[in-house]
Amino acid sequence: KHIGFSFHDDSETLEHVLATHPEFEYVQLQINYIDWNSPVEGRKCYEICEKYGKPVIVMEPVKGGSLANVPAEVEKMMKEVHPDMSPASWAIRYCASLPNVLTVLSGMSNMEQLDDNTSYMQNFQPLNEQETDLISRVVDTITKNIDIPCTACHYCTGKCPQHIAIPQYFGLMNVIKQLGESQFHNSRLYYNLLTKKHGKASDCIQCGQCEAMCPQHLPIIDNLVRVANKFEQK
Repeated sequence: KHIGFSFHDDSETLEHVLATHPEFEYVQLQINYIDWNSPVEGRKCYEICEKYGKPVIVMEPVKGGSLANVPAEVEKMMKEVHPDMSPASWAIRYCASLPNVLTVLSGMSNMEQLDDNTSYMQNFQPLNEQETDLISRVVDTITKNIDIPCTACHYCTGKCPQHIAIPQYFGLMNVIKQLGESQFHNSRLYYNLLTKKHGKASDCIQCGQCEAMCPQHLPIIDNLVRVANKFEQK
């Protein structure tokens, strides 16, 4: 038997767990090409697992199905490289190509999806240089459609008396803008996790120190009201 755990928190907590409990043999992480550098910290968590020599089981490779139903512009880009490959196959192969990944979990609801998955996983080939470049362009295409143009420089958070995780909250708003309301449930779950360690968006006292520090001159206070309305309503 082998012991591992499914992880749904930030990279700092993961490092603490693995440093404190070396008996764990593997970690299950949410990884996909959109969340790799997002507030979910897919990349950071993956690299911590590498640091401690713990193989990774991937969950949410197609991000709740949203990466199986990509925008038409993105699907066209994919078909130009591999006409017969589905958008879901790109998402799963991306995860399976990471060297420290033990296995990738895929939720399937019909035989067509099962046949699709087995078609490229039976004789698996990691993404080559051309395919990796395509994924980078896909990410750029999807993420350019943003709600709040925050660059996550974190200048705002250093002066916030309420310790609000402003860039992370704005990142969650952007995920919903990019991939649709299907991402609301997971985004709210992650918002609730963040608020265990940081102030809620509704904790903002409108002191304005964040806006004075913002290089992008964003209306941070107004956007925090939107975040609170989005994620804190019953």
